[in-house]
Amino acid sequence: MRYGRVAGGRVLRRRSFSVLSPGVAALFVGGAAVGIADGLNGRQDGLVAAALLLTLGSLCYRVTRSRVHAGQTSLTIINPLFAYEVPYASVQRIGASGSGSLIVLPKESAADTEGEGYLVVGFAGSLLDRFFGTTEKVTAELKKHRNKGRKLPGADGPVRRFLVADTVADGMLAVAAGCAVAALIVS
Repeated sequence: MRYGRVAGGRVLRRRSFSVLSPGVAALFVGGAAVGIADGLNGRQDGLVAAALLLTLGSLCYRVTRSRVHAGQTSLTIINPLFAYEVPYASVQRIGASGSGSLIVLPKESAADTEGEGYLVVGFAGSLLDRFFGTTEKVTAELKKHRNKGRKLPGADGPVRRFLVADTVADGMLAVAAGCAVAALIVS
């Protein structure tokens, strides 16, 4: 399975996530710094707390970095751990589910989702989303990109799934692992 970053195309994400992602990282890294400082003073529980905070912080940061990239020939759904690159010719429907979440439904030949489609975590339904109509706006924009890109060469092919690389989230996990090992050594 491929592990990589996604760049390019029109990036569609919640405005609140643009503000929340650095705030989440700062909050969890700050709390972990306090735990690491305790660990440097010989307290094992500070290092354990730092490892737990960084692990949870990495997951929360990845959730707030969820988005969709609308490229020329495909759209790429970036969820917390996995990304799905769906060529425009393979898209059957883009729309909101009953709960208000953005769903990309591939054609049957490209589907490994058992008819459910790919949920876009960055546009999962919420009360504020229903009030502001975020999912509907993003759906309309994605449909425009799909209609333009469907006829371009390279707009067909299989849906590709891969692990998402994120420098900050992966760095937090690496430091969390270091804190866990240090906690074992201190004990």
